[in-house]
Amino acid sequence: MNDSISISAALQHLLAEGTQTGFSTVEAFAERTGKQEYECFPDEPPSLHATQTQKVTVRAFRDTGDPVGFTLSKPDLPAIKSAFLNIYGTHLPDQKENYRQKLPSTVKEISPAVFDKSIDAVDIHAFNELIDRINEIIISPPFQGLKLKKIHLAKTLKKTYIANTNQLNAKYKKTNFNLVLSFMLGINQVDISENRVFFQHLEPYKIISRGFNLLNSLTETTVSTGKRKNLYLILSPEASAFILKEFSHYFKICADSEMMNIHYPSILNIIDNPFMDGEAGSVPFDDEGVQMYPGEKYLIQKGVFSQVITDLSTAFQTNTPSTGNGFRNERSTFPSVQFSNLYIKPTVLPLKNLMTDAQEGVLVSLLKLKSVDKSGYLFSAYGYRFKGDDMLEPVHLYFKTTFRSYLLHILKISKEIKFFYSVSNIGSPYVLVEARHKQDSIFEV
Repeated sequence: MNDSISISAALQHLLAEGTQTGFSTVEAFAERTGKQEYECFPDEPPSLHATQTQKVTVRAFRDTGDPVGFTLSKPDLPAIKSAFLNIYGTHLPDQKENYRQKLPSTVKEISPAVFDKSIDAVDIHAFNELIDRINEIIISPPFQGLKLKKIHLAKTLKKTYIANTNQLNAKYKKTNFNLVLSFMLGINQVDISENRVFFQHLEPYKIISRGFNLLNSLTETTVSTGKRKNLYLILSPEASAFILKEFSHYFKICADSEMMNIHYPSILNIIDNPFMDGEAGSVPFDDEGVQMYPGEKYLIQKGVFSQVITDLSTAFQTNTPSTGNGFRNERSTFPSVQFSNLYIKPTVLPLKNLMTDAQEGVLVSLLKLKSVDKSGYLFSAYGYRFKGDDMLEPVHLYFKTTFRSYLLHILKISKEIKFFYSVSNIGSPYVLVEARHKQDSIFEV
């Protein structure tokens, strides 16, 4: 497969071969990924490494029974024929109804902004200019003592194609720029990663400032509540997004009915939205070709649990439409339920409002998950004590919470939102909660 024409032709051949083999409905999905990685260590010239990968995945249905499939990295004609004969002969269907007729037949030409047209201009020259900018920032007075150990920049162009025997034939391309800076301050080291669709949206100053702030917050000094039993916590976007990621499985497939019937604070809105311009989780349609109408998909709206996310398979099981959240990963032939851009919707309040309303407390910069048991999730939290809108000394504490308790105790949400990308793109503003003192430096939200 050397270009888009040959990829499209290969997909159509896959569909034809699948029906000829005896399958009723066939879906063919292809990804072609070009990746260049630039890496630089102190006092060493930058290095460049480039890779090209491609794979084709097939999902095939008989009239009844579960689908079967295969993945090929080099889909030549003999390999395609052999793969279809293999799955047809070794997997006998049962009489259970399947969702083959739910595969979409069309997508509309609507798309979020996910492709950087200037990607070819991001070369070794552009990387060297970025290195110079980063080094100038590092030696500036605000970041005294901070050392840069490594710079890593990866630019990725991914082309996605999908076709099926229901007449669907669609494609899109997407860019991603991942900048990772490794910092050291004293004996502590941290890697800060930022993912952007557009190269010009990378903000090295903010990455460096975030790294410096996180490293300075690492302390063993525990927080004191004095005579008060409770402690206000303001979770930074990074800390709040970390909690949202840990609790995100509650919004997948089949939510707990008891939790769905609870009314959470009316300021709370949690959304999954694949159509956000410039966000790493955005796509015009999912890996099954399901396309949602542009707009915010509320999972919790004004404190009311609205819906969960599904792919075609899980939606079929619950007799509901797919929410367009079927995405493939490296380990599975078939799509599974994943988020696109999952986030807590911001309000109009500045961070200063949350601080002055709380009067005093801890602004949490960094969270680490320590344990999970029947009583909840235990987090180790690093941050800074604050009074009014003044930031004070770094402190450390532990707090325990559950999905339900955490959402019920959200008091205020700020207007500043940041996203953090790994498998999914998770975003959050600053979030104010109140914690109860349990023992020593352990609190409960």
